[in-house]
Amino acid sequence: MKFSVIVVALAVLSVLILLASKWRRSSETSSPDGEVIAQLREAGSDLSKPHPVEFFLYFPTEEAAGRAQSRLADRGFTVEVEQAEQGPDWVALARRLMVPTEAELVQIREELNALAEREGGQYDGWGTPVVQ
Repeated sequence: MKFSVIVVALAVLSVLILLASKWRRSSETSSPDGEVIAQLREAGSDLSKPHPVEFFLYFPTEEAAGRAQSRLADRGFTVEVEQAEQGPDWVALARRLMVPTEAELVQIREELNALAEREGGQYDGWGTPVVQ
């Protein structure tokens, strides 16, 4: 009898630990940006160090991409504008060296979404290599 109680208690404890780890992970990744940060962490990236982050914005015309380039440069981004590899769009590739935090990346996402929409374009996310 004591053995079966111990087995049941261990099973319940295992389930609680599993649920707690899933809850912790879901609370850490409350946004798409948080999910990418979690992937970087899992890949071994040192999230306390600056990362070269690239942000991708697509626009229907070169002029719209150029206006976005000017606004992004005013905000401290290094920006290149070029014809998209596929289709008629133009891409503004904005770069910034930064420590990637979810709070800052969510704020940047909101600002870049608004900028892209004003110019008839679309913000398409960000990426960065693993930094150790």
